Amino acid sequence: MKKRMSWYWAVPGATGLALIMAAVMLLVSTAGHTPTASAQAGCTLTLTKTVAPTAPADGVPVGAEVTYTIVVTADAASTAACEDVVVTDAIPADMNCLDATESGSGSFTDAGCAADGTVTWTAGADLAIGQTATLTMVAEVEANIADDASITNTAAVDALQGATLPEDASATFRVNGCELTIAKDADDNEVGEGGEITYTITVENEGDVDCLDVVITENIPDDTDCVDTGVTADSDLDEGDFDVAGCDGSGDVVWDGFDLNNGDVVEVTMTVDLTSGAEDGDEIANIACVTTEAWDDVNGDEIDCDEMTVDVEGVAATATPTVGPTATRGPTAQPLPTIQAPPPVPTARPIAPPITGTGPDGGSGPLALGLGLIGACLLLVSGAAMVKRTR
Repeated sequence: MKKRMSWYWAVPGATGLALIMAAVMLLVSTAGHTPTASAQAGCTLTLTKTVAPTAPADGVPVGAEVTYTIVVTADAASTAACEDVVVTDAIPADMNCLDATESGSGSFTDAGCAADGTVTWTAGADLAIGQTATLTMVAEVEANIADDASITNTAAVDALQGATLPEDASATFRVNGCELTIAKDADDNEVGEGGEITYTITVENEGDVDCLDVVITENIPDDTDCVDTGVTADSDLDEGDFDVAGCDGSGDVVWDGFDLNNGDVVEVTMTVDLTSGAEDGDEIANIACVTTEAWDDVNGDEIDCDEMTVDVEGVAATATPTVGPTATRGPTAQPLPTIQAPPPVPTARPIAPPITGTGPDGGSGPLALGLGLIGACLLLVSGAAMVKRTR
């Protein structure tokens, strides 16, 4: 017996209708719609890196400092600013990071030298179209690096997802393993009046390679005159192997124009006389330094220096004559005025004729004159008495 099959439409419940309506609305809302592009889609970054100074022909000396310069730019062809820009630089294993800074945009934080061996500069603001940031890192070549080694340093840049990023940027230089040390000594720690001091300067190449164009400099101490230079018997070089100048008083004494092979030692001497300007108790101090032309080109200073002093003893002090106080001169005496002699007194004329008479001795003279005067006085007294009586 044949069974008849029948088809029935099931009417969805309320839940089913809700799901169907949601699906329809989603299709309608997305029809003909293009997704919004990321803000970083228009950002293009460029990155360059250099190292300075340019390595000399014989390589950068051990212990020298080099400066890496990293330049990151939001390319002018960008159509949007670059967001969340981060630059990283891994410090090479054979170098010590000394400093890391930023200049230019002013938006990057100064990273400093991180303990984990990676320097990171993080932008605190967007890098505008065409804007450039310059990042620098100063590092030192370690002393234990192998000679002729090449050191490569690489920097990378990152930004918000969607930005067009450049390839990593690298810079490489070659190392010169020349390592020079210097030490100096004097034949005595004390020097007396009219005495001499002989300094011995010892320079050794402790590196793995020859040191080229070595320069030794010794300053002539104050209160001394250079009288001689020489080479000791222990030196691996002779006087004819280098040039010497300056002992004539024209400046520092300089030995140059020579190379020092790895492991070799050069010992040079300088003798000076004590001059009259030195005094008892003074210290005669001087310093000797060594460098190479390559090092000086890179660092502008010496590789190594050594300093020492010699005491001045037994120099008689120069007696200085003592000058007493200067006498103070009083006021200059003025000449007395000239006293004119008075005019001569005229001779007095006699009022009465002289009294003459003869004394008892029959002569004239003072006795007669005196008697005459007495007589005259008696006459006057007697005459006055008579007048009084008549009245």
